[in-house]
Amino acid sequence: MLGASARSVVQPNPMKKPDLKVFELFRMFAPYFVLLKPVKWHFVGALIFGTIAGAVGGFGFPFMAYKILPKVFGSAPPTGWMLAGVVAMLPLAFLVKGICLFFNSYLAAFCGARVLVQLQERLYRKLQELPLAFFGKSRVGDLMARVGGDSATVQIVVTQFSNELLKQPVAFVGAMGALIYMAVQKKEMLFILFALAIIPLCVLPIRHVGKRLLARARQLQDSAGNLSTALNENFSAAREVRAFNLQEREISHFSALLDRMAVYTIKTAKYGNLLAPTIEWISACGVSGAIFYVARAKMGIQDIIPLLTALYMTYDPIKKLGSIHRLIKVGEASVKRIEYILHAEDSVPDAGKPVPFFSEKVNVQFENVTFAYADEPVLKNIDLMIPAGSTVALVGPSGAGKSTFVNLIPRFYDVNEGRVLVGGTDVRLYCKNDLRARVSIVSQDTVLFNDTIRNNIRLGRQDATDEDVEAAARHAFVHDFVMQFEQGYDTMVGERGARLSGGQKQRIAIARAFLKNAPILIMDEATSSLDSESEEKVQLALNELVQGRTVILIAHRFSTIRMADQIIVMEDGRTRATGSHAALYASDELYKSLYDKQFIE
Repeated sequence: MLGASARSVVQPNPMKKPDLKVFELFRMFAPYFVLLKPVKWHFVGALIFGTIAGAVGGFGFPFMAYKILPKVFGSAPPTGWMLAGVVAMLPLAFLVKGICLFFNSYLAAFCGARVLVQLQERLYRKLQELPLAFFGKSRVGDLMARVGGDSATVQIVVTQFSNELLKQPVAFVGAMGALIYMAVQKKEMLFILFALAIIPLCVLPIRHVGKRLLARARQLQDSAGNLSTALNENFSAAREVRAFNLQEREISHFSALLDRMAVYTIKTAKYGNLLAPTIEWISACGVSGAIFYVARAKMGIQDIIPLLTALYMTYDPIKKLGSIHRLIKVGEASVKRIEYILHAEDSVPDAGKPVPFFSEKVNVQFENVTFAYADEPVLKNIDLMIPAGSTVALVGPSGAGKSTFVNLIPRFYDVNEGRVLVGGTDVRLYCKNDLRARVSIVSQDTVLFNDTIRNNIRLGRQDATDEDVEAAARHAFVHDFVMQFEQGYDTMVGERGARLSGGQKQRIAIARAFLKNAPILIMDEATSSLDSESEEKVQLALNELVQGRTVILIAHRFSTIRMADQIIVMEDGRTRATGSHAALYASDELYKSLYDKQFIE
């Protein structure tokens, strides 16, 4: 897992609290600096150009002011080409610095883009590996904000921190070197070094503002997550919002979230932008003290300019390092948010040495299975055998545990007690991919991707040929309506299948099951959205599909259980009764009432 090794290196030391904070920050960001490795040479180039720019700005400009200005304005100034050459040294220095800063910024941006891609890929890959339980306790919009906004913030910290951490100290050391050089040349200039004593005062506002900024950054990023969640919910429920005339309610809710986010944005900006002017004011105090001493000492202007230039060059890196500190505080909040994903525990882990899945005809068995999403069990002590090749229908009122029952077979969740066996082996001993490759699921809520009809059917078996896809489509009675589209199987279905009717989407899902041809078939009221004529045709196709397979039907409409060899009545997470339709209708009051109610309707 990303960062696991770095997290285990540093041990807390209560005797050194100031150092502990530094080590905590290093430990927090260290795993993400590794992301620079694929672009290390680009980043080395950025550092080299940044170092040159820092050296030219820190030492070069004060040195030129100290050496060139006296020659130009001295008692015997150069003339002609000599004067032009001396004067040209200043724009030449700015040109060198400008070119170096350009390549430094460009290469750093290049590295930042690659770091962001890697980080977002890791987050997305981790999200694909996490179980459904993780998404049950997380908000989709907030996860989107973490993958998008927070990862971008971490990327900025990694690249800018690494870049400025060398460039600004070089500029500072260069300016200090220029000051010391001038002080050594002229003993009366030693006073200027006392102006540097004010630099430690810059640490105080950096620390104070950093604490405030961290708190506001966390609030701002949480607000961004809330905003993304609201947008996701609104867009997903666009039909319901209009059906219930909820537009004004949604606008009011969204406006309140925007106002809250604006407050935290302003506070973040307040503390973030307070740092630079505070450091500049402290620096100005140091410069003013130097000017006061120079005026009292009656030194010449040719001595003052290089000194003030060098003094300014020492304060400027401090100001920029203060900005980096501000950025780190914002990044600290973002790191904690993305590590919520990166370090999330997989509650459905693969076996260390998975058992191969050989059998193509498999039974399904529940042994004393108890399962709970939270504290209250949803399934209670389920003991049941579904023989290989048989068709079983699950019947019961809403909340009886039927969907949970079938979700345990492909290991979307793991049981709390007992075992689920497929082919006589505990599902926890299989590789999850191998197990799920042997299970086809056709649910009532069909999800289509914004792709072609052909590719949506091919999800059942991604290496299938076009002929295989078309054959599966014919079995599911998809082919005829597909050919009515101008582009046929290459027709884009739209986001979540917006261009298709509910019945058409469901038949595409059934076509996937035909194409996958898995030994276990789970059908959660797969014909509920079909009209009577299509349902009759699909029922004929399903009679063919279930042959030789282990089939579990969740039946809300009793017309779909005609093909079942056995009916299981569930109530309150338990198997209440098992048998044929005739036997259950005669012996079980719940089954009789459910059947009679639907028959009357």
